[in-house]
Amino acid sequence: MATHDVTITRMPRRLVGSNDIIFEIRENRQKLGDLRVSQGNLYWLPAGRKYGRILEWNQLTDVFTRNGRRRKYTY
Repeated sequence: MATHDVTITRMPRRLVGSNDIIFEIRENRQKLGDLRVSQGNLYWLPAGRKYGRILEWNQLTDVFTRNGRRRKYTY
């Protein structure tokens, strides 16, 4: 089974504004890409690529509603 590492590469201690929060995603120590979170959208940039994919927050809600599995959240 693959292991995944998620690293926060930059985390400002305030509302997300012009500074995105960047999550570095790795699978079995190989970088898959960066997930950038901003006030207006989410941006996925695959490793080694110049172009990525963008979702607005309402589109993310639709993705989770259509494709996500229902599960109780526990801390």
